[in-house]
Amino acid sequence: MKIVIDTNVIIDGIKDDYSYEKQILDAVISGEIEAYANHGTLSENKLIMKQLINDPNYAEEINNLFAQINMVQNRRQINIVRDPEDNKILESAVESKADYLVTRDNDLLSLGKYEDIQIVNPSQFWVRYKDESNDTWKEWAGFFAGK
Repeated sequence: MKIVIDTNVIIDGIKDDYSYEKQILDAVISGEIEAYANHGTLSENKLIMKQLINDPNYAEEINNLFAQINMVQNRRQINIVRDPEDNKILESAVESKADYLVTRDNDLLSLGKYEDIQIVNPSQFWVRYKDESNDTWKEWAGFFAGK
């Protein structure tokens, strides 16, 4: 599964160890989920996290997150929402052929979907991710479907 994570999700993920945002970040760090970003967004995220994080353990965890993020080059300019930074996030989702763009930004969320990319908040993403990755459920459903 491919996702693009908005900066606001990363910031919220470092604030609460029990949040959906944190669970998403942990899944990216462990390699369960592929995350993508363009160079500018990733550089901005690194700068913001450097300013926000004083705890060395959190800093290491965030560095592990950044090490797992795949780089994309935005070749197509999109101008669909009012904030150019939000458009860049959307461009990264398009370039990476992401399944989801995970954000708390209302302008992006109001789109719901762009091309084949689902634009969802962290809790919506986590529920969908867990549903899609639940092999026990798939096996059970397949058993009753005669597969």
